[in-house]
Amino acid sequence: MVRPTTMTAIGWYERGYDLKRAGDFTGALEAFRHSIKLSPHSAAPWVGLAKLLEANNQLEDTRECLKQATLAEPKYLIARQQLAVAHQRLGYIEEAKIEYQRALALDPNSAATHFSVGQLLEDIGEAQAAADAYRKAIALAPSKQDALANLLGLGRYVDISSELKKAQGLLPTLPLPERSLLGYGVGKAQEQQKNYTAAFNAYEIANDARRQASGRFDRRAFDTRIEKIVTLFSAGFFEARKGWGNASEHPAFIVGLPRSGTTLTEQIISSHPDCFGAGELNTLTDLATGTPDRLGKAEPSWPTCAPELDQLQLYALGQDYLEQARIRAPAESIRVVDKQPLNFWHLGLVAIALPGARIIHCTRDIRDCGLSIFAHNFNTQQNWSTDLEDIAHYWRGYQRLMHHWASVTELQFLEVCYEDTVLDVEASAHSLLDFLDLPWDDSVLAFHENKRAVQTPSRWQVRQPVYKSSIARWQHYGDKLKPLSEAAEHA
Repeated sequence: MVRPTTMTAIGWYERGYDLKRAGDFTGALEAFRHSIKLSPHSAAPWVGLAKLLEANNQLEDTRECLKQATLAEPKYLIARQQLAVAHQRLGYIEEAKIEYQRALALDPNSAATHFSVGQLLEDIGEAQAAADAYRKAIALAPSKQDALANLLGLGRYVDISSELKKAQGLLPTLPLPERSLLGYGVGKAQEQQKNYTAAFNAYEIANDARRQASGRFDRRAFDTRIEKIVTLFSAGFFEARKGWGNASEHPAFIVGLPRSGTTLTEQIISSHPDCFGAGELNTLTDLATGTPDRLGKAEPSWPTCAPELDQLQLYALGQDYLEQARIRAPAESIRVVDKQPLNFWHLGLVAIALPGARIIHCTRDIRDCGLSIFAHNFNTQQNWSTDLEDIAHYWRGYQRLMHHWASVTELQFLEVCYEDTVLDVEASAHSLLDFLDLPWDDSVLAFHENKRAVQTPSRWQVRQPVYKSSIARWQHYGDKLKPLSEAAEHA
């Protein structure tokens, strides 16, 4: 056996990956750092270190490691590609463009790079250029379905008739992950052509494939989680901690179900010169799950450990959030907006660590919201989104939790109805700015001209002045949405 003190740079690098596979992230970090020290001009250990940091949601640190990788080996394609993605994910659009250009200069026939360029062009609203990039990726890697699926979603802006025909023929023959991916694309393309029966059939195929791959939603575990939170975070819990935490009024959180208008709401607010839209941050979740470390012990996990946090720890936790959320914000920003919809799970933490935060709660007709969720390819953790009955069940639990937060905390809430915003953008914008104590600025009415990158499924809707066709969209599907209709009737 080779003693660690005599290992080479390659040995440390391989050890890093072995430790990562074994789940020892701390050991893997040290191994990659040893490899870098012994071979400072090698990019691979920097990339290995970056992947570890990315898995821990340390995205700025990930980007810095990838910068070092490209400095170590300027012609290392993987480092260039991953640095471009890191830039893009954090909103550094011009930097991402430059890195993709450098990656394509190294390998003009990289399907992966052309696909990523297509995603970037979608994010900034350039439909035809995005379609061209996706078609290059398809030509270079015909067996990969990601570019074809994304291209089908652009059917409102470019002609995808030949690709749609090809996709429909492929769909039944594909393995589950690719069938799911392409099914959502086919569904969107069919819906754009008003072929609603064909669209719903494609959505069903996609969701069935994703459900088989990720497993069914556990309603009992979900209900238990809700009950635990409601019981733990009582009115008395918050009364005992009144005045604790960091009182900063800089942060604002936009919460709600996915597809409830959170992106539109953020786009309006972020068009104000005094406001920065930070996108969907994972910061609050990271801080919640990291509370045992803050307490110096592995157990209990969040939220059970919440009562153990003292006043100083809660202040520090709030300060940590503010520092991380403001990393990309201009210094003059009065408000920084975090639009991670599922932060509704963590409003108990906000109430004790950031009591001065403003909460914007986006709501939407569950029939339209649920249909839109059913029609989108969310990550495998959101397995409740693949079944209409499960979507209705999740909605009821989320409603219960939101009612609880509003009744037991002193957080300031503003409910923003998606339908009201679409029908009267100016009235909604006035309400939002008043709630955030921001002066009126006409720029918020031109939110669709905002050039910031939008990395959610709503990227195209928010680039139009209004998008009224999304109201009562559910009516095109009739009885197929019975679980959502029943939920709406008993709301």
